[in-house]
Amino acid sequence: MQSLAQRLLVVEDDVTLARALSRTLARCGFSVAVARSCTAARSLAQTFDMAILDLDLPDGNGVDLARQLLDSGKVPGVMFFTGSTDPGMLARARRLGPLVMKAKGSGELITLLATSESADPPESRTNRSSKLDSVRAPSLRRSRAR
Repeated sequence: MQSLAQRLLVVEDDVTLARALSRTLARCGFSVAVARSCTAARSLAQTFDMAILDLDLPDGNGVDLARQLLDSGKVPGVMFFTGSTDPGMLARARRLGPLVMKAKGSGELITLLATSESADPPESRTNRSSKLDSVRAPSLRRSRAR
């Protein structure tokens, strides 16, 4: 019997980064839904196994959104993937879940996801682990001309 893929909600307003991250996570065996704003994320009817949130969003911030998603039962856990440099916001985020800076790329994020899968059946973890190993090396890097 094959288990269902872990369902991830990615909330990221940068279209290019959201698309690349979604594809990378899907190659790792995750089922991924993308929302580009707090409003879009809150409007989704389904529940997810984990949310990956940017902190700086066009209509709010990832910390407040994380609390809303956790309180509503839409997700049991959150992690943050951000380029924010606001020390107060980063500290608030760390109290709710792991935080990965975008400058480090997606490799660390994928490693955190792999270690947070203890609730998955063992056969699912083994299959996903081999997929994760194949994509860890070429991590996503966000490049923007400033």
